[in-house]
Amino acid sequence: GALDAPWSASATSMLTESYHSWQIDTLALAEATGNQPLSSLGMFLFRASGLVERFSFDPQRLATFFLVIEEGYDDAVSYHNRAHAASVLHAMHAVLQSSGLAKRVEPAFAWGGDASRNEALLKVACLVAAAVHDYEHKGLTNDFLVNSADERALAYNDQHVNEHHHLAAAFAVLQRPECNFMAGLPAADARRVRGLVIELVLGSDMSVHSSVVDAFQCACGGAFGGATPGGATPSVAQEADEATFAPNTAEEALLFMKVVFKCCDLGHLTLDWDLHVRWVCRLEQEFFSQGDKEKELGFEHISFLMDREKQGALETQAGFYDFVVLPLFGALAGALPAARDLLARAAANRRRWAEIDGEPTAKAEAISALRARLGMPKNQ
Repeated sequence: GALDAPWSASATSMLTESYHSWQIDTLALAEATGNQPLSSLGMFLFRASGLVERFSFDPQRLATFFLVIEEGYDDAVSYHNRAHAASVLHAMHAVLQSSGLAKRVEPAFAWGGDASRNEALLKVACLVAAAVHDYEHKGLTNDFLVNSADERALAYNDQHVNEHHHLAAAFAVLQRPECNFMAGLPAADARRVRGLVIELVLGSDMSVHSSVVDAFQCACGGAFGGATPGGATPSVAQEADEATFAPNTAEEALLFMKVVFKCCDLGHLTLDWDLHVRWVCRLEQEFFSQGDKEKELGFEHISFLMDREKQGALETQAGFYDFVVLPLFGALAGALPAARDLLARAAANRRRWAEIDGEPTAKAEAISALRARLGMPKNQ
């Protein structure tokens, strides 16, 4: 399996090239690895980053952990699947690799002991969180699970239903002896990793988005963040490196990491245009299929963007960039100079959406053409 890496040469070169890159096409990686984009990337990154060696992780258990987690992602779900998890994992690696994030936040946690070991532990937590963050996702939103009285909503009392499930189910996998690659870690270290993974994944619930970003901007002194509508890049991107943020408390460090994690979760917004559009189409398909279920169940109101008869995600991307994406990436770019590349990439895609966003008929035609090109017509 993932242990011996018997992948095609193309998969190996994709992985190697992605190590120092902001992006990887995980849909292509899935094809090149016999549908194992997450486990192949996970094993590759843990090895190449020196984490396996540093903590003497058992490679067989690590591989089994990644394979079992990967199996828990449902291919029938068009967006929240293993390729998405691999995509977020790669984005997380790219930020860690290029930004010195772990070094920046490590002192604030005040764990004591060897700083470089602590930094490596932070990286383990970030990568594990990314790999498991949508484990066993059903392609349904928290609101739907709550409103349909899904067993998961009942189990978690309607609070962060998806995120609680992803975490609890993934940690149950980690507890299995054949999957527990962290069994050899000192208890305090294992607790730290677990605590961080929980915080990062719970922070990815979009219902807490504004509160996380606002709190982060307060912690940073509100000196930056936000983007001007129309996709202009905030001026901070042109400033020198002094516009950085060093957290003073564990709480601030955690907030910083949550914002990074949110950017990684929304990482498709920074991919090259064609790849980005493919992910938006996939999200739209997932939304429409939830809307179909809502109609079947006789919901009074069909959720926003989920009714096939009305506008979908493709029609509303420009607004999403202005209100959610650019302020989020702007906040991170102000605190972490390496993230300016991500902000610039997001702004470039926003400009493409602005071009499409013109006159209504032209916009409708442009969007129909995008859907058709990707084989994802609106009314199936």
